[in-house]
Formats: sequence, C-alpha cells, structure tokens
Amino acid sequence: LSLAALVTYTLAYSAEEKTELDVGGNLIFSNNSIWRGMTQSKNSPVVQGEINLEYQNLYFGITGSNTKSDGLEARSEFDFFSGYADEIYGVGYDIGAVYYAYPKSSKEANFADVYLGLSKDFEVIKIGAKFYRGVKTNDLEVSNAWETSLSVPLPMSITFDALYGDYADVGNYYSVGFAKPINERFEATVSYMGINSDKNSVDEKNVVATLSVAF
Repeated sequence: LSLAALVTYTLAYSAEEKTELDVGGNLIFSNNSIWRGMTQSKNSPVVQGEINLEYQNLYFGITGSNTKSDGLEARSEFDFFSGYADEIYGVGYDIGAVYYAYPKSSKEANFADVYLGLSKDFEVIKIGAKFYRGVKTNDLEVSNAWETSLSVPLPMSITFDALYGDYADVGNYYSVGFAKPINERFEATVSYMGINSDKNSVDEKNVVATLSVAF
C-alpha cells in the first residue's frame, strides 16, 4: 500500500483543463513505506516509481514499489489509479478509484478503494478532506476511511503538511512534516507518522525521510 504511504495518497492535479495529453512521473527513495500510519515494508527502505497520464481533467496512473509484510508472500505492489479532478466555485474536487495489486500473493490480498476529495486553497493555507469507500470483494471485507489535511507555505520555499484520518475498525492515523524543493525536479521531505490502533495490534510511530525526483 505504498502509493499513499510515501505521498499520503493526495494526488495534486491542476484545476486548469489540459487540452493535450500530459505524461509525467516520479521516483521516490525512502527509509520506510507508511500507509495510513502503518509500515508496509517492516521499517525497511523502499524505492517507489509512478507514471501518470493527464488529459483535460482526467488522470490515469500506476505506482510500483517493493513491499514486505508477514502476512503477504508478495515482495512488490502495483497500484492502478484513475479519476477526474476539477474545481467549482473555488473548491477543488477529485473523484477516482485505486486498485491495490500484490503479484505472487493470493487474490485475497488484492482490493480497491473509490474516493472523493475536496480542497480549498486560501493562499496562506490549503485545506482538504477525503473519503475512501472500500470496495468489497468475494474474499475481503474492506473498511472505509476518511482524512483531513492542511498545508501551509513557509519561508525559504518550505511547506508544512499535516494529516489526520480514521481507518474504520483499524485505527486513527496521522502525519506531520515538512517538504523542501531542492530544485525543479528534486524534493526532500521529513515526516512523523503513526497510528493509534483500535484493536490489540501495536501502535506505530515512525520518522520518515524521502527524496523524490520528478520527470
């Protein structure tokens, strides 16, 4: 579940309609892979790559990453996502779906979410909210989740980001951190992430550092 892990699963697309096909992507190096507050790599380093296509307000993409879990045979994960993002009366919205696939693992491990996100940029602060509806399969009952976020621009091109969410029947997860662009292509982030579990599983707290390069 590394897609949301390294980029908090908040995809940023321009509200301006694109008239041509735009192809882009990124490569991310991190000391850990966190998804909704939980490590997906047993606190080991990960390398994640993403390719996305945008046409007008539609977007499609795939993210791949190494993964490690006691409950999965898979050592890699591929997330396929698609959606529509636009803005109305100054409020951005994002409607889409993501499918999480684990090669060499049982089909029970694969699942999907559909989501609706809203955002508003006040220039001095940007706020957002997102709801994920788990798609039930014959093998897995998928829980829903919601999260809120804020982003504050600081001096020296630094951005402060914070997120809080609830993963139904699993726990409350959170993230606070700073992002700093190195140049037009490279960006570094440092975040404190964790989850307070609803069940008997252990709460998790991690400091995550990432270096991303866009292409």
